[in-house]
Amino acid sequence: MTSILERVLKAVELSRSSADFRISEDPGHLWVGGRLNGATLTAWQAVVDESIPWLTLVCKDETGDSIYPEAGNEGDKFRLDLTFECPINVPHLFSLEGWKALLRSEEKLISANAIKLAFIQNGFESKAFMVEPWVNAPQGYALDDFKSKPFVGPRKYVRCQSSELMAPVSIKPWLLNGSAPDDCPAFAIWQEVASEMLAKSLPNELYTEGDSFKLNLSGQPPKIIDFGCFLAEEIPFQILQDSANWVYLEGEDVEVRHTFLTSELARSWSSDVSFCEGLALRLPGALDSARLVYKAHLRTSSKETLKSLADLRKTLAEEIQKLLQQSKDLSGSVWRDVAIAIGAVAVRYSMPNGKVTEISVAYAGIFILIAMYIGISYWITITTNNNFLRIIEISRESWRTKLYAFLDDNDYQSLAKKPLNDSISAYRKTERRTHFVVLGVICILIMQFFNELDLICLDCFLSKANELISLLIKNVINFITYFFRYY
Repeated sequence: MTSILERVLKAVELSRSSADFRISEDPGHLWVGGRLNGATLTAWQAVVDESIPWLTLVCKDETGDSIYPEAGNEGDKFRLDLTFECPINVPHLFSLEGWKALLRSEEKLISANAIKLAFIQNGFESKAFMVEPWVNAPQGYALDDFKSKPFVGPRKYVRCQSSELMAPVSIKPWLLNGSAPDDCPAFAIWQEVASEMLAKSLPNELYTEGDSFKLNLSGQPPKIIDFGCFLAEEIPFQILQDSANWVYLEGEDVEVRHTFLTSELARSWSSDVSFCEGLALRLPGALDSARLVYKAHLRTSSKETLKSLADLRKTLAEEIQKLLQQSKDLSGSVWRDVAIAIGAVAVRYSMPNGKVTEISVAYAGIFILIAMYIGISYWITITTNNNFLRIIEISRESWRTKLYAFLDDNDYQSLAKKPLNDSISAYRKTERRTHFVVLGVICILIMQFFNELDLICLDCFLSKANELISLLIKNVINFITYFFRYY
């Protein structure tokens, strides 16, 4: 497999010396044109002779007819199209020109897990993809073979006013993972492009003014600066890597760190120095200062966080105490109503004269009024408590999104939600128990109401119930006696 790759590389290199040489490449398609000499045509014929199933080469002369390279006349114009199947997540490239074009096409770059280059011997790795020598037939990698790549986009923090000057879509393709390789032409090109992209990720705003590229640093005072360009031998690569890593990948407060760094850059910058020109001198000091300011910010935030947690504990204690008090009040009011019902029934059955029509009618009215009083009182109490619980739930959602957004879901669950839910569950348990008590008392009072009006015979009912209970007890005793006697 290496043979065909070497033949293509040799043919491309020979083509570079041709008059009117032109080349372009996308993953899966290499286009070469120019006035080719005999040695170059022979090299391209060797590619055709390999007959590789996954690779197709079409050679056309000046008239647009397809011919074999060896059949062409030396010095004529030729156009060669080399195509092959290329996986989307693993671009394969033959030329430096194709590599440069891919680096400038972020939409294709951010979908890559690995990149295979035929013209390198040593690879390297960014935080988004691996760059490796191309030695085999094009083959994609399963997504499971790679770590997931959380999307960290500088465009969220850098305002871009012109399509000609944009911050990178994602920061990770431009951050080196590991050490730089020795003697790797692809790395030198990537390093140059990565430095430019990282520089675009640091300001607050990028825009164009006529033919000039400008940027804004928000600080005291704010600075408007020419973007400029890097000299190849003076690229501050390492400090750009350190700064972008610190701003975008060290925790959640990306916007805070970005603001601190731009403020420090603005404070120390001279407006007559372009951004790319001055980064090597000013970025190291600005990064150190921004780190110190951020540490002070974290200490202040920690104090505020502790105060917020103390307020949360205090608020929870108050809400839980209110729920406990509601449970006690609910139980107390129910037992008070039960006492009233028992008192009314006791007074009625303590009368020596038995049933008198006028007294029975009066007590029937008393029993039904007490039943209504207990039911309505209990309904009002339960409704009021439920409204209170609904207000607690609404305020709890407000706490979560506005006051305690710094807590993750697990911490908020353990610190706030679980204790309050346990208290509400305890109240609901008390509520269910009182339901049965209140319903039982109301049923007894209604039965007394019907009994007083002679609509039912309560004495007969009680007598039958007594007989059934006596019979049940007798059968249980007989069963126990039989069991112990024979077993």
